[in-house]
Amino acid sequence: MSRPIAVVVSSNTVLNDERSRTSGNFSTKWFGSCKYMEVEVSVNGKINNDIKFSMAIDISNGNDVKKYNDVKNGSRIDYYDSNTFYICDVPSSQRENFMVKFFPV
Repeated sequence: MSRPIAVVVSSNTVLNDERSRTSGNFSTKWFGSCKYMEVEVSVNGKINNDIKFSMAIDISNGNDVKKYNDVKNGSRIDYYDSNTFYICDVPSSQRENFMVKFFPV
């Protein structure tokens, strides 16, 4: 697999003073030709096929935009260029922090 577009560590719980956000902002800016992003989710270095989450775009002084729902390991999502993506809507049953990698396709 090629170099990831982004690597993000997400908390298993909502961050302080947030409603559903579990990660900081991250960028998907990519300077190659890319139509999709393939998602890899792992916990403690092992692939995890059970975790599902959403991705939203942080809009400064506005309403954030939820871009993707039900994202999980192996998902292939349309490529979208943003510097302010974040992970949200992680189920309360998720007990550990997890890592998400986004690869260009």
